[in-house]
Amino acid sequence: MRLAEISRNPKTWVWLAILLALVLLAAHQWHYYDALGRDAVDDAYISWRYAQNVVQGHGLVFNPGERVEGYTNFLWTIASVPILALGAGDAMGQIGMALGALCALITLLLVYAFIRQTDERPIVAGIAALLLAVDGSFALWSVSGMETAFFGLWLLAGATAYLWENRRAGRPGVLSGVFLALAAMTRPEGLLVFGLTVVHQVLVRLADLRRERSWLAAAVNWADMARILGFLALFAPYFLWRYRYYGQLLPNTFYAKVTLENTEAQNSRGWRHLETFVNVHRGWLVLLAPLAAFLRRRVSLWTTYAALVLVVYGAYIVYVGGDWSVGRFFAPILPLIYLLAAAGLVRLAELALALLRRVTADRRAVWVVGAIGVLLLTAGLFALYDASSVHGEDELFVQRFQAATATRARVAFGQWLKTHASADTYIAVDAAGQVPYFSNLRTLDMFGINDKHTAHMKVPGMGQGTPGHEKFDFPYIMAQQPDLVIVYGPLLDSSTEYTLTDYAWTDDPALRAFLNVYRRNDWSLAP
Repeated sequence: MRLAEISRNPKTWVWLAILLALVLLAAHQWHYYDALGRDAVDDAYISWRYAQNVVQGHGLVFNPGERVEGYTNFLWTIASVPILALGAGDAMGQIGMALGALCALITLLLVYAFIRQTDERPIVAGIAALLLAVDGSFALWSVSGMETAFFGLWLLAGATAYLWENRRAGRPGVLSGVFLALAAMTRPEGLLVFGLTVVHQVLVRLADLRRERSWLAAAVNWADMARILGFLALFAPYFLWRYRYYGQLLPNTFYAKVTLENTEAQNSRGWRHLETFVNVHRGWLVLLAPLAAFLRRRVSLWTTYAALVLVVYGAYIVYVGGDWSVGRFFAPILPLIYLLAAAGLVRLAELALALLRRVTADRRAVWVVGAIGVLLLTAGLFALYDASSVHGEDELFVQRFQAATATRARVAFGQWLKTHASADTYIAVDAAGQVPYFSNLRTLDMFGINDKHTAHMKVPGMGQGTPGHEKFDFPYIMAQQPDLVIVYGPLLDSSTEYTLTDYAWTDDPALRAFLNVYRRNDWSLAP
């Protein structure tokens, strides 16, 4: 095939765009890998602490003998068990970052499979992949070591399977049910997306009664029941096990972070979080799809499904009060956001070309307009990168939270404790990941993610503070009498029971300045 013939093949441009997106995303991920200090964020190590205890024979717990569900990513946590069992504990951060990066790269390829199940032009997949590649939140949280990209991959796989199942009448929905069950076992929001998928399918059946004999036949379709059975086959045994094991319907993290009473402050904070996300992600782009659909008088199955998921998922994020990050909660649904945006851009371009052809038959004018379109897209990609990455995650998360310094300090101190502290040392921390993981010591999580008492305490004005950092019972912490308290900031400077120590755990003054280590006065470090 000649080069000219290849260039005229639409799929060629699609795959070139996807290939470029893969390269851009890999470079973007490497930037954040370096910016994070070449190690996973602290929260990722909470899950690996649970996996660590599984390998050591203590069960899926944070502290041996305490059954507290301080994680919300069962499948991601369990997947790390064989890695730790093989002796890769010290490299778990880098391995987790690499696996998350791989999931994000696969997601870009899955975007093309998604579009193939629709009536959209293939180039929509290429544009959506490029938008994802330059998005700061998508890149950062794919290399955070957390389950974000893993969860997003299962969500998109479930959505793709759902569209594939609807392309032919009577095709059973088992595949989408299985994928969404895996998503729900990775994060609780997967259960929400599965429920929305079932609702959307019922609404589609009811809207197309020409193929059904009755309303009942429309609402209860055996092909759709297969989706529910496929989901329950995986999710139900898992849910029954976790309820029996931990004794709570919801993870302990939910109780630590969310209130169901007097949610006004919580909701207000959620709206502010949504506003921040929209501002730094050029969120108005998603409106291009419904706008273009209105102009063409066409609404498709996939756009209504994506819109339903995004609206309800967004409302859920607002209700729970958002997150301390910029876009971690939104990252798993970014593929749907940018698929809608890309579809809107392509549809508007089609309308512009159609209008141009009415005005002139000169093909050169079409090529000029096409070139302008490419330049505009390129400028838009740079603008999105600048807003979501440079002035988004880089500025508002990496720099604000001193991510690289925090990682190096906590890892170094945790490793130092492992060598210099006795095995029965009891520590209290404000960040429950890296220090407990590397020290392997019994730990009190002062913000309650892994502590039932703190998680279930009532806090007046819940929702006014930082998400996940509002519940803090100082008398309770003091009553537990931890040997060491490791925090960021001068928590116990005025205490008569604890003394600020100056252990030689690092030669780096920046790391020493980041962590304050308080020792109980009647306790001494004894290896």
